[in-house]
Parts: sequence; C-alpha cells; structure tokens
Amino acid sequence: MIFANRRMLIAAAFAAAMLPGCTAVIDQSSFFPQNMPPPALTLAPPPGYLLSDAMLDLPDLGVIHAVRLDNPASETAIVYSGGNGNFVSAMTERAAALAAATGADIILYDYPGRGGTTLPATIDASIATGPLLLRELRRRRWIGTGPLFAYGLSFGGSQAAAMAREGGFDGLILEGTAADIASVGRNFIPALAKPFVRLRVDPQLSRFDFLGYAASAGAPILLIASRADDVVRPRNMRDFAGQLRGRGAEVALVTVPGAPGTALREAEARAALGRFVAAHSRR
Repeated sequence: MIFANRRMLIAAAFAAAMLPGCTAVIDQSSFFPQNMPPPALTLAPPPGYLLSDAMLDLPDLGVIHAVRLDNPASETAIVYSGGNGNFVSAMTERAAALAAATGADIILYDYPGRGGTTLPATIDASIATGPLLLRELRRRRWIGTGPLFAYGLSFGGSQAAAMAREGGFDGLILEGTAADIASVGRNFIPALAKPFVRLRVDPQLSRFDFLGYAASAGAPILLIASRADDVVRPRNMRDFAGQLRGRGAEVALVTVPGAPGTALREAEARAALGRFVAAHSRR
C-alpha cells in the first residue's frame, strides 16, 4: 500500500534526518490523510457515457460518495479505487482512459473526508468498506450480472483487493502498488537521509492483509508497473507478483514507461488492460 501525498512524506523524512536516531512511523494517518483541499475540478463522463451521482449508506459505517459512469452498450463493470490523495471530481482523464481501453461501466468513490464521504478514516473501516459497498452497488443495480473487475491505483490497490477478497470478481487490476509496506515506505526516504532514519510500521496495519486479500479473491490479476516510479518501483511489483504466484494466483505483470500514476497514458498499458478485461469476461 502506498501514499499519494509523497511530497509531504519526503519533506518529513528530510526533517527526520536532521535528528540523530530519528524514527519515521507509518500508521493509519499515513494511509488516510485528512483536510486535503478538494481540487477545483468537475468530473466529466467519457463520450457516450451517462453519469449518476449518489450518497450511499453503508450500515454501521457511514455514507460514501459514489459515481457511476454507465456505458449503455456494456454489461461489464469496473470498480475503481484511487490513490489516497484521490478525489472523484479529478477523475475525468483517468475515467476516459479506462473507458477507451475497456468500454466498461466505471464506478468511482471518494475516501473519508472527501466528496461528502463520512466513513471513519481507520484501518477497521477500510477493511469493512469493500464488501458493504459492493452490496449497496448491487442493490442499486449499478452492478448487474455482467463481468466485474476491481482496479486499484497506488494505495487504492489495497482497497481493490479488500473489496475483491470474498470473490465474485472476474479480474483484479493493480497499478503501482505492493503489499510490502516497509519496503515501499523506505523508498520515500531520500538516499542521503536513509542512514539516519529508522522506519517503523505501526503493528495495527498488519491487520490489513493486502497480499492475502488479493490472493483470496480467486481471480486473475494484472499488475501494471511504471518504469520511472520511484516509490513502488518495478522491482517491488516483481516481488509482489512472485508472492501472489506463491499463493496460487494467476498473475500477469506489464511494465510501461512513465511516472507514478501515469500508466494509462501509455498505449501499451491501455492495450494490456483491454486484453485482460476481454479475456476474463466470463459472461
């Protein structure tokens, strides 16, 4: 699992390096940054798509803001989980890329504190959200009987895996993400600071079993890595692929040019995504 607000974390690592024996801590607040200003943007649907916007009630958790981008010609759906700095309102470019690559319906949602979402910004709520959200999406018929995929970018990879852990998905797509929190966390620390900074992962985070959730989904997995990603580096994703295969998962790994979060700007990544969705649409 990784973080979108990397500039703040890098700055903190530099500050930490100024203090002898300083320890950088990764905890719940690292995964759920609060009080982020919303972008001055409005989500526009891809050409030919219809937009539905709703506040969904998840029992015992709160309300989540969700948007459905519906292609009337498609029965396939992709539930998309963005990085932890993501806002649905800023998703126009990525939604267009997903639509161009797959033609699928696209379902987006906002994390705690954004777009009116009132869910707690905690690991427990993060674990519980996926299955409850799926039930509500099915109740509203935003998800029907057609092929279903979960796509997660960066931190959203963990959320997509948690959503898919109970099965029922035809495929899981994970971009720029890995389950080794400590390894990815150390990638945030500038090379000059690494000798001076210890990294500690809050033991509470171990309850979120990203690797186990992805493997237990029982679905084929497409991993997409960007060569210039300096946080979740291609080697991190190769290691992730090996871990998943070790647990019996069917995994394909595609590495494309570009910086973090930009893979779908590459024709190679869009083509790989389109092939994956087409190959694993079982209905």
